Amino acid sequence: MGLSKADVRSFGAMFESDLTLRRGHDLVIEGVECRNLYFVKDGCAIRYRLLRNSKRQIVSVLLPGDVAGLLGSFFDRAAYSVTATTDLVVNRCSLESYFQFCHARPQFALALSWVAMREAAINAEHIVNLGRRTPIERLSHFLLDVQGRLRSVGRANDKSFVLPFSQHVMADVLGLSVPHLNKMMQQLRSSKLIADEDRHVRFIDMEALRELAHYQLREPASIPKFNAARINDTAAVV
Repeated sequence: MGLSKADVRSFGAMFESDLTLRRGHDLVIEGVECRNLYFVKDGCAIRYRLLRNSKRQIVSVLLPGDVAGLLGSFFDRAAYSVTATTDLVVNRCSLESYFQFCHARPQFALALSWVAMREAAINAEHIVNLGRRTPIERLSHFLLDVQGRLRSVGRANDKSFVLPFSQHVMADVLGLSVPHLNKMMQQLRSSKLIADEDRHVRFIDMEALRELAHYQLREPASIPKFNAARINDTAAVV
């Protein structure tokens, strides 16, 4: 988006405060009302559903630049829980404040729609992972996805990154047991596709890894420019 300095200052002023959570603390709780948007500034979190038998399915991971609370704010109760997997810092604003802000600056409403569509695309790939990709393909796709998302916000370079999730979290994301996950990691190492040490992952043959994972590079399209005054005039007529 082409934003002016005034746009950026106004956006920053909308936030009520920075909120810091320790690892393991809940940001959003399933079944509880959530009327805030949380923009992840630093750290990582997971969005998950806990079943009655205490089994957990992680539906998505949240990285710096992502928005938490989006799936909960538009319903009367949050459909999923969000928990910090590292120390987490988020910018918080109420949904009402964001709506009022968007009334004055409609381009930010379009931006939130873009964020929602991006999240829908990530969730769709997660469904493909669990439904059709083999365990080794799932893991490869997950590593590529996390690296790409971290790189887009300056937290990774072109071929390496620090993996911010534990083995237990990754296993729950991918629908695998921890021993099976370790076996798949070893297979990627022995195939000379990755190297890793102390969670620092380096891609040795990224093209082969993408082919294995059926990973498709998708660059975000630019948000169309529009005349906010024209939109307001049209709304007034309607």
